[in-house]
Amino acid sequence: MLKPILHVLLATAAAAGASLAHAADAKTDVVMYATRTCGYCAKAREHFRARGVRWDERDVETSAQAAREWKALGGVGTPVIVIGDERIVGFQPQRIDAALAKRETAR
Repeated sequence: MLKPILHVLLATAAAAGASLAHAADAKTDVVMYATRTCGYCAKAREHFRARGVRWDERDVETSAQAAREWKALGGVGTPVIVIGDERIVGFQPQRIDAALAKRETAR
């Protein structure tokens, strides 16, 4: 179910001059929908930094495009993290690590 949502997001973002593929352009396929004041977003940032993970962060409060993408992913709270084809709602370190490992295995 996530793949059709991602395809819609890519088409929508491309039409708006932005793209989820930007993450791939930056040699990362990790996208985090977040806010500046979210404590769990801060924990996710630190988790990524500690593991040397590059990510594309989209602020759902300051970017209308990011807010649309976040809502299309079923966003209610933050963070919503997309790693490859996997969507992770909230800060779930074990799921994040599993998705990162799966991504590395696929490369």
